[in-house]
Amino acid sequence: MRRLPVSVLLGLVSASWLGLAQATPEYPSVIDATLGVSCGQPASRCLICHTTARGGQGTAEQAFVRYLGDTFNFNRGHDANALRSALTRLDATHDSDGDGEPDKQELLDCGNPSGDDLGGGPTYGCDGAQLAPPPAPGAGRNPALSALALSVAALLAYFGRRR
Repeated sequence: MRRLPVSVLLGLVSASWLGLAQATPEYPSVIDATLGVSCGQPASRCLICHTTARGGQGTAEQAFVRYLGDTFNFNRGHDANALRSALTRLDATHDSDGDGEPDKQELLDCGNPSGDDLGGGPTYGCDGAQLAPPPAPGAGRNPALSALALSVAALLAYFGRRR
């Protein structure tokens, strides 16, 4: 049996891996949609849950997100439905940051239930990525299919040369 080049094997492995990837929802958008508000998407909104405007794993430690975890078993993961569920069950009187304004009201006012006011901030999303509306289902290219097509093309080219 002929040995396949490493590039072909890597292409096949990447094709199978790409099909399993899940996009992380933009939680500020989930908050807005669930509560029926339109607060915009400045990077500072990441501070509702994260200790930095960059966000990132291990930084979702603000008072509000800890309250959601303790009260509604919200695990701070990549589950927009769990966040929606927790937001709809918010106590109208709970105040995570102790500033006298309930968390739910602060979110409705585009504020920060975890602490200081958020301010306008830049018009870019967390970690500097510009936010855009999610594509319609089926729109755009499928990276898994692209990787698979490239792998098949590499195989055809490899075996075509060997004849």
